[in-house]
Amino acid sequence: MSSPRPWEYSAFPVVVTARRQISPGFVRLTFGGEALEHFATWGTDQRIKIVLPLADGSFPDVGLLDEPTPHPSQWYTRWKELPDGARNVMRTYTPSGIRPESREIDVDIYLHDPAGPASAWAAQAVPGDRVVITGPDSRNGWTGYGLHWAPGDAKRMLLVADETAFPAVAAILRAVPDAERVDVILECTDPADDIVTAHAPAHAHITRVSRGDDPDCTGAERAVVEWGRERGEGMHADPGFYAWLAGESGTTARVRRHLTASLGVPKARVAFLGYWKVGGPLVG
Repeated sequence: MSSPRPWEYSAFPVVVTARRQISPGFVRLTFGGEALEHFATWGTDQRIKIVLPLADGSFPDVGLLDEPTPHPSQWYTRWKELPDGARNVMRTYTPSGIRPESREIDVDIYLHDPAGPASAWAAQAVPGDRVVITGPDSRNGWTGYGLHWAPGDAKRMLLVADETAFPAVAAILRAVPDAERVDVILECTDPADDIVTAHAPAHAHITRVSRGDDPDCTGAERAVVEWGRERGEGMHADPGFYAWLAGESGTTARVRRHLTASLGVPKARVAFLGYWKVGGPLVG
């Protein structure tokens, strides 16, 4: 039976119900709202959008909160047509906790320095602040919306991420069976912002590196080259290998190029996502 809802995600009006500084660079915001009883609990690298209010706390009326949530060809097109001063901010994140029975979602937000508009908002957010979250709706059944982690029956895996993707890495590691071999390269400026390692399963082999000062060859890229020398032999012919890369867009693109062009890994076995870019976060 087809869903009566016209699109694969819904908009959930929520408020901040709690905040916790979980590391120098990460704040955990808990969002609550009755509509979250329908938020789907698919996990792993689930993509959501947090739609922030304007400076006065209001939201432009673009139709996003219509019920049911309309197709983006309607509300998103209207949002893009707004003048700069009237267009509110929206950014993409991964939940670190989803509790529909409690009508709650946790989101661990990395506070960029220098701060973009979303980081600046998160740094000052307090209980009672209103936002809108878009994400998968359990009333639609399974659609796969917002998921890129698709290892199939892979037995050997490589995860490469900077701080912006640490919540997704943590969720992925919770979902990978103990029997799997998972190599993880974490790139972070401050080791205290490693929110992955302390709770990672024993089968995760984690290497932590600093980003460095070279924007054209970051610490993650150098670590992947070294990983290729030590463990990359035969990756091109191994149907049981899968790589997932996320973080700064230029870095992820270059790491993917190294895996596919230099190590011969088929492109279909490498998922890569740009969460931000040098000079400012990715929009939309």
